[in-house]
Amino acid sequence: MADGVSDVALSAIKAGWRPEEVAAALVELADHVMLGMLASRDVECSQANLRRR
Repeated sequence: MADGVSDVALSAIKAGWRPEEVAAALVELADHVMLGMLASRDVECSQANLRRR
């Protein structure tokens, strides 16, 4: 996975992004992925609770 992230980062830098911008964007992306996973888990738990009723 590290190779893929490095490739994306290098591509962004070659496209004109500053390394700090790339790092911030990757952190934000990871945060959004995690929040999406947590939201999906919460929805699944809520659906399971509703089915039990």
